[in-house]
Amino acid sequence: MTTLDAPIGNVPKPGQDVHLVRWIRSADGWTSETLLCTYLACTPESWIVDSRGERMSLARDEWAQFAF
Repeated sequence: MTTLDAPIGNVPKPGQDVHLVRWIRSADGWTSETLLCTYLACTPESWIVDSRGERMSLARDEWAQFAF
């Protein structure tokens, strides 16, 4: 995996807390799933984050930054 030094769109700084959201279709309609994590890096396809000590790669086409 290659991470990029240059920002891709509006991304946080490495080590910054970030709140991500994705929408999931269910039998009752749509529901959101959110994740509060620490931003590490990104690729054009993935957010690379740390959530409770676990490094995760989340698809950028599924997960977006959550704005309060």
